Amino acid sequence: MGLFSWFKSKKKKQSAPEVRQAGIGKDVTDAHTRQVFYKECADLIDEAVQQMEEAKNEYGLVTSYLSDVEKVEHLSGESKAVVTDAAKQLLKLSEERSRIGQKEPSISGAQKGFLALHEEEMPKTIRWLKEEEARQIEIEGKLNYMAGEKSVFTMEYEECLATNEFLKKVMIGVFVGVMGFILLFFWLGAKSGKDLRVPFLLTVIVGLAASMYILVTTRKNLYRMKVAERNRNKVIEVENKIKLKYVNCTWAIDYAYEKYHTGSSSQLEMMWKEYLRIKAEEEQFRKNERQQEAYRTAIIRELRKYGVFDAGIWVLQPGALLDGREMVEVRHSLNIRRQKLRDHIDYNAKQKERNEAAILQFIADYPEYIEETKELLQRYRLLRRQ
Repeated sequence: MGLFSWFKSKKKKQSAPEVRQAGIGKDVTDAHTRQVFYKECADLIDEAVQQMEEAKNEYGLVTSYLSDVEKVEHLSGESKAVVTDAAKQLLKLSEERSRIGQKEPSISGAQKGFLALHEEEMPKTIRWLKEEEARQIEIEGKLNYMAGEKSVFTMEYEECLATNEFLKKVMIGVFVGVMGFILLFFWLGAKSGKDLRVPFLLTVIVGLAASMYILVTTRKNLYRMKVAERNRNKVIEVENKIKLKYVNCTWAIDYAYEKYHTGSSSQLEMMWKEYLRIKAEEEQFRKNERQQEAYRTAIIRELRKYGVFDAGIWVLQPGALLDGREMVEVRHSLNIRRQKLRDHIDYNAKQKERNEAAILQFIADYPEYIEETKELLQRYRLLRRQ
């Protein structure tokens, strides 16, 4: 229906209530019975008067609204153009406003308030946090590389150490073997009388050659061990410096997570984008409201030029200013409402008259009680009407 839809009466037809009239009964000599009668009469008349006053006031309002309908329908010239254009804009803005804020926010009110508090620093903070996270990953890569280098040098050191231990055992074996062959050759030479100097010399030469090889290899391994140890110590030194950077970087990131109530820079950035979206919607909402207020003011101003009683009510639903069929429904609704008010006034007028007549009839029938009813007679000026 639209504007003035609250004016519509219920479709279900209701039967008119019976007019209530006080009655005193047969025992008029009982003082309590008379007091009850007086009070009932007074209450019914007061209620009827009050209901009539309220209905008359409402009747005047409805009549004013009907008069407003006539005045609105007779708008012409520039005023009609202004009102029509403003009404169209109001409808358009109302549709736009209904679309604003349809998406549910993904951040809480507390998060929104926190981001608003840190609004100026947030873009810089997000960039810094992204850089720190990238730096943390880079440092982790360097630490992994340093761990690999340290492992290589450690393995090289241990390999050289193991080789020297093996060469040491070989050296002992060569020494034992050479001495064994020398003793064997002495024993065979003494027993057989043969000249075994050549095998003896060959054995000594082989023993010396093997010993020289073992000594040279051992010295090389010792040098390699020193180099490996030195390189490993350098790696450890660099690793310790990198670890310090990693600890500081990780602390800064963890503190930022705690401060900004987030788990990563991407999550914080998502929250920030959602905050900006909500803020833009709120600004759009305020702009929409300002524009609507301007058009509402224009409509009210033009309607008041034509003496419209309640110009403000027409801006609640501007469709009524554009659709003639809706205006017909408004007039029909107001006429039905006014008829119901007239019926209500008539009903209460009859109730008032009947109870006044009951008091006057009681005085006429029992004039000895006129002093008791004097207050009612004065309140409703009953005798002065006769």
